[in-house]
Amino acid sequence: MRIVIVMKGRYAVKNKFIAAIVAVACLIPSGVAYASYHRTQNAPVDLRNAVSISIDDVNGKSYTLVKEREGDAADRLIEYFLTVKDRAQALSALPDSLTGEQFFKVRIAAAVKDVTYQYYFSSDPTTCYFVAPDGTPYKMNEDDAEAFITTEYAESLYHEAAMPTLTLSRTVDVTPDEASWLYKNYTGDYVEADVSAMVYPNIETYDIEGGLDLSFDMDPDFCSVKISDTSGGVLYDGYLENISEFSLSSTRTVYVEVSAKWYQDAVRTFYGNLTYNFSSTVTAPAEFYLGMNEVQAGRFIAITAMNVPKAENVTFSSNLPSSPSPVFYQENENAAVALLPIPVDTADGVYDLTLEYGVTTVHLPLTVINYGFAPVSYNVYDSVVQATRNSAALTQFEAAVAEITAQGSGTRYFSGYFLEGVEGTLKMGFGREVYLNNSAEPVYRNNGVDYATDADAPVAACNRGQVVYVGTLDYAGNIVVIEHGYGLKTWYYNLGTIAVSVGDTVERGQLIGTAGMSGFIGFNGVHIAMSVGNQFVCPYDTWADSEIAGKVIIARIEE
Repeated sequence: MRIVIVMKGRYAVKNKFIAAIVAVACLIPSGVAYASYHRTQNAPVDLRNAVSISIDDVNGKSYTLVKEREGDAADRLIEYFLTVKDRAQALSALPDSLTGEQFFKVRIAAAVKDVTYQYYFSSDPTTCYFVAPDGTPYKMNEDDAEAFITTEYAESLYHEAAMPTLTLSRTVDVTPDEASWLYKNYTGDYVEADVSAMVYPNIETYDIEGGLDLSFDMDPDFCSVKISDTSGGVLYDGYLENISEFSLSSTRTVYVEVSAKWYQDAVRTFYGNLTYNFSSTVTAPAEFYLGMNEVQAGRFIAITAMNVPKAENVTFSSNLPSSPSPVFYQENENAAVALLPIPVDTADGVYDLTLEYGVTTVHLPLTVINYGFAPVSYNVYDSVVQATRNSAALTQFEAAVAEITAQGSGTRYFSGYFLEGVEGTLKMGFGREVYLNNSAEPVYRNNGVDYATDADAPVAACNRGQVVYVGTLDYAGNIVVIEHGYGLKTWYYNLGTIAVSVGDTVERGQLIGTAGMSGFIGFNGVHIAMSVGNQFVCPYDTWADSEIAGKVIIARIEE
């Protein structure tokens, strides 16, 4: 037994030794691989191990070349960028003029790592710089710079390489079907531009609003245009400069063929040919009309836009004071309507309203007459004034007005004349400057019409609409606001009782509450106001007995 035990121990030692040798042997390949990887990671990217190169130019265009064999295009380009530093001049810093300037990003990749350079090329080889991967800036050798800026990769340095752009109706750029474009580079030689990304040889379709308008950002020497309808009938066949002779009276789809040429000459740095084939659904030119051409200050008018399928694309400007900005709402699929408030302090005169849609710009004259608003004295118990016209009450009221007037409905509820809203005695009209309790100066301008009534007199909706606000405010008292559509609202202050809720649709003449003495008021009655957008306006033109209008006149829709 003793011999056996001794023998087992010797074998165990021998086995452990063998296992250790085996373990070390197994680790040798891993160690060799690690050392090899470590050497590879720390080895510089050079001609022996570089496998690809990518260049991102200043216009965002990328070029990537993969090396397949020695001497191919990728290999030559890699060699150029890896050796250009040998002839470059190291600097302490780049010129200040390059701060914030765009640069070419050049990335050279090996199997497990890559390096990136920043190149500040220009079309002048004497002013070309780069920043090496270690952050050192260099000024390039002139010959090396010239060698690159005359290649196709430097196309973005030459403005002349960019083809002209054809635009429809000032909004849509058209892609050419065929293009040939050449430009002069630094050497003075013509180089063919890479137009592959700019050409699409299929018939594209563009939806154009407000008429077909063709224009180039660089006038061609020759340009022919042919326009046909869907059945092949020729609608126009002539030169671009005469395209204004062509117009459409209704919305329709047309096919357009354009051939444009820029000729080569002794001084020009570019030339080429572009052709286009596309179809377009074109709306007829927009038309604009005023409901009234003459209006009193403080009132409002309607503007109708015809041949306008997208109301939000109408733009408005004017020389009216306070620069009102009417919102256009879609009346139907081909027309839009906006209500324009005329500020109460607008002086007498003829004002220019400028409206634009697509390629159409129209100037409409509007005559404004300001008869002025006579001041009025108004006496209210001091206790009522202190409770309802204090700073907090007015701030609360102004915040409510801003919130309510910020929204308008695209549904037009109103039609025909507006009611005054209550049977009573008109105590104070719109626009009057109010001397309150014998004040030395006017305290406020009345934004509506005040009526004195019997107690609990019924108050009716002035026209059809939707109730958008019901509540109680310190200044306005019990109040109801009705949206009649297109941002036109009526306001009912000082009510005794309220008979409607937010969201209710009410008809003209429907009971909404009763007159009362809530809020700032000195007698039993009701204050009824009208607003368009964020401005309060005079309602008189909308009343049935108005000699001027008797309703909101919407030209071409409701004359």
